[in-house]
Amino acid sequence: MQKMEALGRLTGGIAHDFNNLLTGILGYASLLKTSLPEGSEQFEAADYIERAAKRAAHLTRQLLAYSRKETASLLRPTDVHHVIGETVGILSRSENKDIRILTRLEAARFVVTADPTGLIQLLLNLGVNACDAMPGDGLITIETANLETAAGDEIEGTRIPAGEWISIRVTDTGPGIPPEIRPMIFEPFFTTKDEGKGTGLGLSTAYNCAKMHRGFIFLETGNEGGASFLILLPLSGDGTGESEPPAPSACLRDLPKGSGTVLVIDDEEIPRRLACDMLRALGYTALDAASGPIGLDLLAADPDRITLVLLDKIMPGMDGTETRRRIREIDPSLPVILCSGYVDDVASNPDILKQFDAFLPKPYKLEELAKIIREAQTIRLPGGESCPPRHL
Repeated sequence: MQKMEALGRLTGGIAHDFNNLLTGILGYASLLKTSLPEGSEQFEAADYIERAAKRAAHLTRQLLAYSRKETASLLRPTDVHHVIGETVGILSRSENKDIRILTRLEAARFVVTADPTGLIQLLLNLGVNACDAMPGDGLITIETANLETAAGDEIEGTRIPAGEWISIRVTDTGPGIPPEIRPMIFEPFFTTKDEGKGTGLGLSTAYNCAKMHRGFIFLETGNEGGASFLILLPLSGDGTGESEPPAPSACLRDLPKGSGTVLVIDDEEIPRRLACDMLRALGYTALDAASGPIGLDLLAADPDRITLVLLDKIMPGMDGTETRRRIREIDPSLPVILCSGYVDDVASNPDILKQFDAFLPKPYKLEELAKIIREAQTIRLPGGESCPPRHL
């Protein structure tokens, strides 16, 4: 329990800092695309950076969810067979080329409510673990099937709730896992690999991911030779799942533009500078402040000039919530957009959301910033009554 608590604090801190870096990578990639001809090699390179940063952002959100045991805002109908295809592609490109990967996708129903990136990470951890067990050559087999359980049914000594499931079995032809260490393989930091070759977090992360999706993962003890892991995930939906859609091409001329002055308050230089550059590309004048007090001084000096505030949530000294309260004292009708990488914390807390006019999750793209500014034009006064939109 102490190890898991320490791991949660560690991942939460790393993910927050990493999210700020990803804000710059993703944001500047989307900004760069607007100045490049679509179809050119340079555009494709910027698009690839953008897509890679989005995947990294999903992994960062998974780390944040892991540290809080929450995944609510990450879940959506997900095609398990599509996830397996993505995983096999990653393993084929990055692991031992002499290891073959065979898939038998026989499940007739394969849609679950899940975080697709989390499921990819789960399967990748099992795949990498299998590859490490076969340093020469070998075979990894990934199979799916449907399973219906009744009350009282058990698998590997664990009682399974009644329901309909998709099973994913990942099997390798390695030496297998000795019986004496099988009870410990899902413990965090447990590893039999040489020092520097393993952290002991791969299988524990896979176990945690299965649990967060209301599923199960087992090491099948009856398997002769090699290792076989069985994953059970509850089926959901009407049989249609989502894969991550390709990022739409950003065309600056098609984005909603405006005028006026936007004040950006963020203690981190990269996301603060990015926001200002994006705002200028959209036609706005941008002012930036590295802290709440500096931003309040700028606002108090010329309150009529500033038409909107983009405000970070986590800042030293005076955080975003307190800064917003002080802003309201100066101008009660000034729209304030909250910007944060702690998506689950904000999205699941109505007390936070109702204090702001809009919420922009980090990291974000140019088109997302343009859209959220337009949405923030509908302003609510403290008493709840509406007032005319401010022209931005």
